[in-house]
Amino acid sequence: MIYPMLKDRIPSGMHWLMLLVTVGLFGLVAAFVDLKPVVDENFFFSTNDPQFQQSKKIEQHFPSQPEVILAVSSRDISSGRYLGRIHRLTQQVEDIEAVTSVKSVTNGPKSFQDAVASPFWSRLLIAKDRKSTNLILFTEGKETEKVIRRLERIIHELDDKDFRIHIAGPPYVVEMIRRSLTHDFWYFSLTAVVLFGLTMAAMFHSARVFIGMLATCTSAVLLTLLVQSMFGKKIGILTVNLGTIVFVVALSHLVYMTFNWQTLADRKGRMGKESPDLATAARRMTFPASFWSMVCASLGFGSLLIVQAKPLRELGFGGVLGTVLAFICAYVMYPPFLRWAVPRESKLVEQEPPHWFWSRRFGLLSLGVILVSAILGLGLTRVNTDPSLLDYFKPHSELRDGLEYVDHSGGSNPLTLVVSSADDSPLNTDAAYQKMWRLHGALENYKDVGTVISLPTLLAEGDRTPFSFLISYEKMMEMMEQPKYARVAKSFINRDRTETVFLLRMVESRRDKHRLEVVDDLRSTVRKYGFKPRLVGGIYHLQGRLAQLVASSLVTGLFWLNLVFILIAWIVARSIRGAVAMIVSLTLVPLCMLGGIGWLHVPMDVISAPATNVCIGIAIDSMIHLVFGVRRAQRDGKKGWAAWVAAREEQWRGIVYSDVIIAAGFAIFVLSDFPPTQRFGLVVLAGCIIDILANLFVLPLLGGAQWKKK
Repeated sequence: MIYPMLKDRIPSGMHWLMLLVTVGLFGLVAAFVDLKPVVDENFFFSTNDPQFQQSKKIEQHFPSQPEVILAVSSRDISSGRYLGRIHRLTQQVEDIEAVTSVKSVTNGPKSFQDAVASPFWSRLLIAKDRKSTNLILFTEGKETEKVIRRLERIIHELDDKDFRIHIAGPPYVVEMIRRSLTHDFWYFSLTAVVLFGLTMAAMFHSARVFIGMLATCTSAVLLTLLVQSMFGKKIGILTVNLGTIVFVVALSHLVYMTFNWQTLADRKGRMGKESPDLATAARRMTFPASFWSMVCASLGFGSLLIVQAKPLRELGFGGVLGTVLAFICAYVMYPPFLRWAVPRESKLVEQEPPHWFWSRRFGLLSLGVILVSAILGLGLTRVNTDPSLLDYFKPHSELRDGLEYVDHSGGSNPLTLVVSSADDSPLNTDAAYQKMWRLHGALENYKDVGTVISLPTLLAEGDRTPFSFLISYEKMMEMMEQPKYARVAKSFINRDRTETVFLLRMVESRRDKHRLEVVDDLRSTVRKYGFKPRLVGGIYHLQGRLAQLVASSLVTGLFWLNLVFILIAWIVARSIRGAVAMIVSLTLVPLCMLGGIGWLHVPMDVISAPATNVCIGIAIDSMIHLVFGVRRAQRDGKKGWAAWVAAREEQWRGIVYSDVIIAAGFAIFVLSDFPPTQRFGLVVLAGCIIDILANLFVLPLLGGAQWKKK
């Protein structure tokens, strides 16, 4: 039903200007912003981080190239047919641009039998179970996309039932993650926006409101991308979902403003009064709560700016920027659309729960939510922020199966140890050679280690040559530093012969410790056998450090956010009881989400972890709007529980429907083929349910309920 007193309103025309702004932002982003996600082997840390610098130092002192591993399985890897096909595969792979060299059982050792007998080649090229051999591809340059695509075409042509080719290695894994992020960035982000839009249209039954919401939220996203680009920031492994997050943050402001606009129109209609500008009144009514919500959300993202991990800092910067721009767009762009629109009573408004429903305290329900949250909170200690590399890919997919095969046959994640003798003595002597062999064997016997390649394996290969007993180990190293032998010794020992490298391929599938604990065990092994661990590098170590930072950011970020929220809750609630109620209710959200993740053994990887920030931001937003509703009711003369009842009646639609819209949009991520994106969507869905229960039932009970008098 159209409110009669608003039939003759004349649109101001500003909404057309806002639409032109949105179109202009589209053009600027299309012209100046690179929307291709950037993912490389060093996406974990920025160049000034100690962990990254340690890995770069290893690369400088012991130069090596990125490796792609092809594990080729067959019933008989020694047959002439198999070796002939390996030779053909090796030749085709060598012809790929950016591939500098390829090592296989037909290109390196003298023969297959020589490879089996060699301490070096057998470890590098032949699986322990003798069911597959490896092709090791060395590549140059950071652009691996073309290399992987060409390699995939070759594999597609040669792969056969008795010649199965499995692929792994850091360049390949990084390319697969980049592809998944690119696909999800375009497909699922756009689909999520469509779902947001359809849900908004169904709820508000107004094309003008729908157009206004879509234009405002889209402008917030585009403006965030544009300003980020001006600061030199590119779309990374975490900021790939930033557009959806900013869309949600802006949408939350609009939902509350729209429902306040409808509430004001409904009140004016019942009282028989006219209002010359409901949009301005709704904006004023919503602004204080939105402002403090923006402050809390900015602080939540800002807590990520102090961590060392590059992806988390990028998300922190983008989150703060997007939160502020979403607030500005909501209050500058959206009101003209409300002036253009006409309030309508939708079926949702007509089916509003009666007054007696909101007058109930729901004590048992609230107590149940608190108890369940406490029980789920015990699972916080079980949260796995250091999941396996395999958890980034869908089980039983061709990609995951290939990675698992390579992982089982010799490890899939590289780790580099640089060691020196405990007394810093040279490593080019017979005694040092024997000590290094003992350390090599100890590392090789560690449960999480697959293959180990080291200086003693290289020197043992040299010992197999005729008359090698006449050559000292120092002379042998000098020979292996010559171009004739591809300067291979330079990758294993430094110039003054005091430091050497152990190259480990770590097995992900059977790991039951955190990566950094595994690295500490390996350091202890190094010391036990008379050496000092100088440097540790490789993707395995960086992933372990990143997992540690994700865990600490969850703890410290939530701690500082709660600390600041205590002050903001006091400012907003203006009472000790109200502030405590807000803090307790907010605490239920991370307890349920992270505790549930721990109990269900859901991997909390770096991509899905930001879902917690999104849900906490939604919860804070709802709380602040509800408490401001209480303050308005108190100004109207209501006190105690009556003020909370009035606030729930006024704000319940904004709380419920904003969560429903957000849940509907993020639900699409569950359909992704990329598990981290699936987990991101599922966590947000669960968080939206907890937000509603905490804000509509627990918060009013703790903040305003009184014992009934006998």
